[in-house]
Amino acid sequence: MLYRVLPILVLGLTAALTAAAIEFLPETLYFPVVEYTTPENIQIAFFKNGELGQSSCQQAAGKVAIAIRANCPACKVVERCFRGLDAERRKILSREPLSTPSVRQQGGKLTMTLVTEDPQLALGVCWQTERQTASQPVDQRLRCFPALVPR
Repeated sequence: MLYRVLPILVLGLTAALTAAAIEFLPETLYFPVVEYTTPENIQIAFFKNGELGQSSCQQAAGKVAIAIRANCPACKVVERCFRGLDAERRKILSREPLSTPSVRQQGGKLTMTLVTEDPQLALGVCWQTERQTASQPVDQRLRCFPALVPR
């Protein structure tokens, strides 16, 4: 009798733990986000996958911010770490289409959104970003996705 019930109990426990992890784990991660505005008024936001600790999140955001400031001293840069993500930020890290052009690294390790008053300029920056990473190893290349296109 116990041998017949045990697999069902293990399966039920596994399902319950999986559901709990899906529901609560994202709230325990810290997500690095770096937003900046160029002198041309292009608003760019970098979103990285979650980190387990706040200090590692701050280090990840800090590295991105340092790189931005080195390449664009006139840019206004804001770096943050969010504990968990709201629905809008979860959508940015998902594969769902966005209302603006976006750039993603393979596996969604890094996502970048681009917003300007001129949608064609944002799309041009998106394509240029993809071209600039074409010589990188496949897992480090960035791919441009126009607005409203599944990613």
